[in-house]
Amino acid sequence: MYKKMRFLLISLIVLLLAGVAQAQDQPRPDHSDATWQATYWSNSTLSGQPAWQGAETEINWDWGTGSPNAIIPVDNFSARWTKFIDVPAGNYRFTAVSDDGIRIWVDNQLILDQWYDHPVMTFTADVALTAGHHSVKVEYYENGGYAVARVFWAPVPINPNAWQGQYFANANLSGSPALVREDQAINFNWGYGSPASGLPVDHFSGRWQGTIQVNTAGTYRFTTMSDDGVRVFVDGSRIIDDWNEHPLRRNAADIPLTVGAHSVTVEYFEWAGLAQMSFTWERVTSTPASWQAEYFNNRSLTGSPILVRDDAHVDFNWGNGSPASSVPADHFSVRWTRTLSLPAGNYRFTTRTDDGVQLWVNDHLLIAQWRDMAVSTHTGTIYVNGTAVVRMEYYENAGLAEAHLSWELVNAPPPSSGTVIIDNLDAGFVKGGAPGAWRATAAGYNNHFFWTNNNDVVRPNYNWARWYPQLAAGQRYEVFVYIPHQNATTTQARYWVSHRDGYTLRVVSQLAYSDQWVSLGTYTFQGTNNDYVSLSDVTYESYLSRLIAFDAVKFERR
Repeated sequence: MYKKMRFLLISLIVLLLAGVAQAQDQPRPDHSDATWQATYWSNSTLSGQPAWQGAETEINWDWGTGSPNAIIPVDNFSARWTKFIDVPAGNYRFTAVSDDGIRIWVDNQLILDQWYDHPVMTFTADVALTAGHHSVKVEYYENGGYAVARVFWAPVPINPNAWQGQYFANANLSGSPALVREDQAINFNWGYGSPASGLPVDHFSGRWQGTIQVNTAGTYRFTTMSDDGVRVFVDGSRIIDDWNEHPLRRNAADIPLTVGAHSVTVEYFEWAGLAQMSFTWERVTSTPASWQAEYFNNRSLTGSPILVRDDAHVDFNWGNGSPASSVPADHFSVRWTRTLSLPAGNYRFTTRTDDGVQLWVNDHLLIAQWRDMAVSTHTGTIYVNGTAVVRMEYYENAGLAEAHLSWELVNAPPPSSGTVIIDNLDAGFVKGGAPGAWRATAAGYNNHFFWTNNNDVVRPNYNWARWYPQLAAGQRYEVFVYIPHQNATTTQARYWVSHRDGYTLRVVSQLAYSDQWVSLGTYTFQGTNNDYVSLSDVTYESYLSRLIAFDAVKFERR
């Protein structure tokens, strides 16, 4: 009797210990689970005891500068999600959108591995699956700054030349798509309508994914025409980024491609009014020596162009006439775009027009004279390091019509091996966004800086700035930002440093400093126009609750 009781007692203890051990294990999904088994750690290495476990319906998170849970830190955390998916046989494309690292396993095979610090980027991987259940495991870590983790999948288009189109009933590609379909081409003019029933006519977005086959290595030009925002990624790298509200506008980027297959993702959002989106790509043998010209039969560059042609120069005096028989003599507008290859230096751009003109160089509004005027000359100077994407817009109201553009090298300073300071009024400083949101104050470094109110999230036409230094290639510099004593109340100023080894985010509390240089760290730079510091007004604090200052940036040789 004693032996029986002793055996039962030991068995009970073993069962209790097994139950405790199982409770401490990470959750394992069942084939019938409709949710993800989620596990979070308060470190970036998925190590030690989990901080939180639970079930989640989808991996579709944008925590901004926050965290998944009150017990998890806002930086340096990690997560693992596991689930079985039940699919028909076919080829499937898994897509991950993340900031920072992410990796995906399907049936214990690693299909996507982007385990490094990076800003928000999109990655894809295709895998063939048999009919039935398949295990999926996703791992993610957040180092610092923004925290984004999204994973979704869909069948690869049966037609290899088709695009997998995903359409969302919102303007920020969030949540599950309202519509998934194959599109033979990205060439849409919805006007005031929507892509399909069930989608709104305004405030919708789309993502197209596909693979292009390159048979001849060389330089390829990717071109979009969109109203409104557009982004293009090739092999995970963002090559076009015009993610703001705007009328119909052309964007183009030239990149070298090797022979073989290359993944392409195109993203678009429609805010209000007309909706149009097209995307093309072609091989180019050299940078064109002509301007892409779009002529409109109105003064506001709206609607579709009535004439598209190449202009060798922007150097016209139409008098009382018109540019072409299809263009009226009065009340027309033109947009010219071109990419210039220029030696590094400061360039003075000059326009001479009757009537209004606007000139952008590398997305910096250099000349803004959008008004009726007799023939007038305007200039603007900007630093260029190799490539200048130039866009000139012009309108003619009535009477004489002229449009001229020229540029000249003002100086070409040698790369500095010592200390370089780019102030907010120097040629190496560019800013963009909503012009009316910028303010200036006579204080700070050199008694001048710009500031804006903050945005809580990325909104169309948000304000941003970049500081471009001219540095010696392969050298290390410590980067400092100057924080003035006023109009700098944000605790979440998000400085991105672009250097030889990638991008690094440093979050600075401007409220904690007063007329001080603050270090962002030491980095090795390339000596090209890919060296810069970037700052926007997006702080993820309550909307318009803070002020963010844009002053000088210093690079000291180390």
